[in-house]
Amino acid sequence: MRSGSSDRTRITVLAVLLLVGPLLATVSAAVDSPLAAASQPALDPPEVAPAPEEPVVTRVPGGRIDLHVRRLDVASALIQLRRLERRNIVISPSVTGTISLDLYGVTFEEALDAVLRSANLVAHQDGAFTYVCSQAEATERFTPRRAVASRVFKLSYANADEVMKLLQPLLSKDGKLSATIATQKGVHADKEAAGGNDYAASDIVVVVDYPENIERMQAVVAGVDVRPRQVLIEATILAATLMDDNSLGVDFTALCGVDFKAIGATSTAGQSVTLGDVPAGQLDRSTTSAVTQFTNGLPQGGLRVGYLKNGIGVFVQALEQVTDTVVLANPKVMVLNKQRGEVMVGRRDGYRTTITTETTTIENVQFLETGTKLVFRPFIGNDGYVRLEVHPEDSTGGLTEAGLPFEETAEVTTNIVVKDGATIVIGGLFRDSTRVRRGQVPLLGEIPGLGAAFRRTRDEALKQEVIILLTPHVVDDPAQDKHSQELLQDAERLRVGLRQGLQWHGRERLAQSYYRAATNHLRAGHRTLALWEVDAAIGLQPTFLDAIRLRERILEKEMTEPAGSAIKDLVLKRIRGPQPPASASQEDRS
Repeated sequence: MRSGSSDRTRITVLAVLLLVGPLLATVSAAVDSPLAAASQPALDPPEVAPAPEEPVVTRVPGGRIDLHVRRLDVASALIQLRRLERRNIVISPSVTGTISLDLYGVTFEEALDAVLRSANLVAHQDGAFTYVCSQAEATERFTPRRAVASRVFKLSYANADEVMKLLQPLLSKDGKLSATIATQKGVHADKEAAGGNDYAASDIVVVVDYPENIERMQAVVAGVDVRPRQVLIEATILAATLMDDNSLGVDFTALCGVDFKAIGATSTAGQSVTLGDVPAGQLDRSTTSAVTQFTNGLPQGGLRVGYLKNGIGVFVQALEQVTDTVVLANPKVMVLNKQRGEVMVGRRDGYRTTITTETTTIENVQFLETGTKLVFRPFIGNDGYVRLEVHPEDSTGGLTEAGLPFEETAEVTTNIVVKDGATIVIGGLFRDSTRVRRGQVPLLGEIPGLGAAFRRTRDEALKQEVIILLTPHVVDDPAQDKHSQELLQDAERLRVGLRQGLQWHGRERLAQSYYRAATNHLRAGHRTLALWEVDAAIGLQPTFLDAIRLRERILEKEMTEPAGSAIKDLVLKRIRGPQPPASASQEDRS
């Protein structure tokens, strides 16, 4: 009974399908027809990214793992691994990216390493926990902090700012540099701005870094902070001037109709004549006058010949001047390598300058420096040569009557290379000029022989020559000390020589003689006579220090008096420091 009912039901469903099928095909065709397409807007299907596949992590015989993932987030793959193996894997928020892998028959450690390498991740094992994170986070969190050290570099010669620039490339990212502030004021600073709180000791650089970096910096500082070399520059400036001046002039005065005496003329030693006023009575007569003044334009001096008689006066002047001037300047100055050196021996002439505007007038005083000047900068090489930027100058000048400055100078500026100890000529100027001047009475001065009485001649020849020599000396310590001692001894010899040139009866010369006598008596063992002589020397010259020291040596005690000042006593106590016990001898105290 049930079987027949089921058969009837299946037959009914098939019939319905046969009837509905054509109807559905008709509707589908109508929908796909152009008319239907025109009646509905056309829509492009959206692009859908392929969905990532679920990871397939399975265990295979032997306790190994198969892993198959496609475009899967790396964190999801790690989650599947830790669940399969039941491991404590902690995933950091910095873990990002997708992976695609097919692994067959690998261990858990190999699968984890493959996943981490694919996503550029690292794992850090800490006991039972495995931390997975990015490389940067692992370096920040799990790299052990190294201990840093500090070092203080006390610089003797190098500048702290320059040393810091050299050490900066050797500094690690955890290192730090600091230094003292450089002193800004120098010897040319404004005296009103002198002082302040500038660091007074040597420059210091403090380094905080790893020990191996500090060792490398130590080597750099040791190579930089070295005593600079020095150069002694000796300049010789020779300026020679030769001037030859020849002059000849003839003056004559001729009066017709009146004599010199009648008009009250005067003459100075017969070398010239000064005419007076012509009397009024003489004006009725014929008077003729002829005068030349050719000697007025000639230099004073030389030979002057005069003749005066009645109304005739003739005067002849002849002069030859030869001026030979030689100026020799020999400045010397010592300076550090690569530093500017300057020496000036001369004078400064002040003059006023005025600046006037519509509202104000400002007057300033400026100075003209003249004399011998040497400005230079040496650069010492390693091959025995010295490069010099040099400017020697020798000048003279002053102010005119109007207060304006004028200057005559011989100078040169150059950049040269000189061997240590060699002398080089860096400037040589030769100038030769000739000037011929003539003054005469027209026509009469052209008459042969007789024309000399009607003209004036002056010939000048000027020769100038300037030579500048330079000699650099690279100074080492032994040579420097020896040279300094020699100069000191020369200065003392000069002082003694000047003193010996004084009058014998002067107080200083007498004190010197008493002092020499005291030293001779003391050398011979006559202490009483030596004390008398030295007291006489001190009596004549109370500030004679050598004599005072000799007296202290004879008496074996210091010459002191109460200061009478609390401040002075305090200063002396501070200078002398702690005093020895009273039982100590004077010799021990000294």
